[in-house]
Amino acid sequence: MMLSVAVVSALVLNAVPILAPVAAEALAISPEWIGYFISIVYVAGMIAALVSGNFIVRYGATRISQIGLALCSLGLALVACGNVTLVVLGAIIMGIGYGPISPASSHVLARTTPPGRRSLTFSIRQTGNPIAGFLAGLAVPVLVVVTGWQITLFLVAALLMAFVWVAQPFRQELDRDRIASSPFSWSQITQPIKLVFMNRDLRELAIVSFVFCGLQMILTSYLVTYLTLEINISFVAAGFVLAMTQLASVFARVFWGWVADRFFSPRVVMVILGVIMAVSSVLTGTLSTSWSYGMIIVLMVIFGASAIGWNGVYMAEVARVSPPGMIASTTGASLFFTYLGGIVCPSGFAYVIVATKSYQYGFIIFGLLALVVSLNLLFSKKQR
Repeated sequence: MMLSVAVVSALVLNAVPILAPVAAEALAISPEWIGYFISIVYVAGMIAALVSGNFIVRYGATRISQIGLALCSLGLALVACGNVTLVVLGAIIMGIGYGPISPASSHVLARTTPPGRRSLTFSIRQTGNPIAGFLAGLAVPVLVVVTGWQITLFLVAALLMAFVWVAQPFRQELDRDRIASSPFSWSQITQPIKLVFMNRDLRELAIVSFVFCGLQMILTSYLVTYLTLEINISFVAAGFVLAMTQLASVFARVFWGWVADRFFSPRVVMVILGVIMAVSSVLTGTLSTSWSYGMIIVLMVIFGASAIGWNGVYMAEVARVSPPGMIASTTGASLFFTYLGGIVCPSGFAYVIVATKSYQYGFIIFGLLALVVSLNLLFSKKQR
């Protein structure tokens, strides 16, 4: 159930960037503005994730997930209206709907998963985003060509509403631990934030997730536009590359979760992932029209397996080091910093594009940043 919700909710973050070149032309704006759109979504998302803990306890993870899907659908429909003001409003509503979904799933999975399989189980759930990216990469370009970008978004919005009803039969079982009388207080928001700052494990994980999420969003948000405008690949072919990137990360998330349960600690696995994504990002910055289509796909498969493959290991580790009874709240607070990376980094990437008139420098700069935080995570563990 959590995987299904994750897949359909993640469609909102994957569909819009893919059709950005077409939509931007229709709206008479620059395609690079997609970075600011994603930043708006993540601002709203990180605030919603931060305050979601009490609502999950009070109303249940399934109910909050249903509300999130409905809000994502509404936001996507507003974007499809084709008005710049409504696009901004839709981005805000999409973020409010998307933010609580991960804390809700962590609340359920932490309660139902054996500790020895936690990394693997969380990684399976986290395959929702790349599965959505794979499906969107294949279907959205074709739907845009056949129906237009606005009808495509309305179709995705309708799919999200359908899953609101699909989730309903599961609510009684998955939400049986809800506490309807749970009071709301501001301390329930500020306490998890303070805990992330005070707990060294959570603080270091938050820093790493900030950069990793930023690089992930840069890859998924800009890849199609980058390949189309600078590498001279067709729109549909670029969408296929993104689909292969997402497909690779589906299997990679499960693989890395299995490795973190069986062979290495989650922290070591995240260091390995950081090094791989750093090298891949720098190589992406060296792409040119002389690269063959097959070589580009191979590079992007490796890039996706790392930059989109880290989430499950991260979520499982956050759940492991969280205090008992605070997993939803702590996850929401950790995701506050994760989503902050999704805000700052795409906007920073857009600034680099404007300043240098090139995408290449952006991939190189943010790839090196991922290398720095990964090595810091490694050396910090050795010092301790």
